[in-house]
Amino acid sequence: MGFTTLLIDADDTLFDFPECEKAALRRTLEEQNLLFDESILRQFSAINAALWKKMELHLVSGAQVRLERFRELIIQCFQGQGDEQRLAEGYIHALSEQSFLIEGTEDALRELSGRFELNVITNGFRTVQRGRFSRTPVSRYIRKLYISDEIGCSKPEKAYFDAVTADIREKDRSKILVVGDSLTSDMQGGKNAGLTTCLFDPKGRTAMPHPLCDYRISKLTELLDFAPEEQP
Repeated sequence: MGFTTLLIDADDTLFDFPECEKAALRRTLEEQNLLFDESILRQFSAINAALWKKMELHLVSGAQVRLERFRELIIQCFQGQGDEQRLAEGYIHALSEQSFLIEGTEDALRELSGRFELNVITNGFRTVQRGRFSRTPVSRYIRKLYISDEIGCSKPEKAYFDAVTADIREKDRSKILVVGDSLTSDMQGGKNAGLTTCLFDPKGRTAMPHPLCDYRISKLTELLDFAPEEQP
């Protein structure tokens, strides 16, 4: 196969997003003297995920996601009592400080960085993603972060991937591999841009073969099999 460059998703591929989300939401609500419990976390997670899917479809903007998720949470869980603007700002700050990694990620990236150029592709807010990566040791293995908030478009848009591939060192698209957990964002986006795709699916939830996935892995170290052969 001989790929030289990996474009790797952040949340649920490198970061344990449920843990990051939980810690950030707990802190945000408690700072505003609002109840935090598991049912509220589940409600927020569902609201948040649905809004990000809408953003992929260009139905809402990133700015709308930031505010609307708390407006809906206040209505559904707090009888309309709460300041969505203060909650939105507090959550962004709290999430920027959450850098829980999926188990084994640091060791995997250390190995992979010896065989590939590693770049991160992420739909997210600049403050959050740069804050999180600055707090994790894996940043030393990554050449560059490509954040939708900075690029001005997002996965799965072809324009997002075109901006990334125009900037990375590898210009042969056949040697670039898109790695991520999302079919609708990472895999669809890779296909939109004519790139090879690899689904990160540790629980084996997606049946293969799949039209959006050229490959599937259950752990990041399996990507070592995709590297060029080492010269003797």
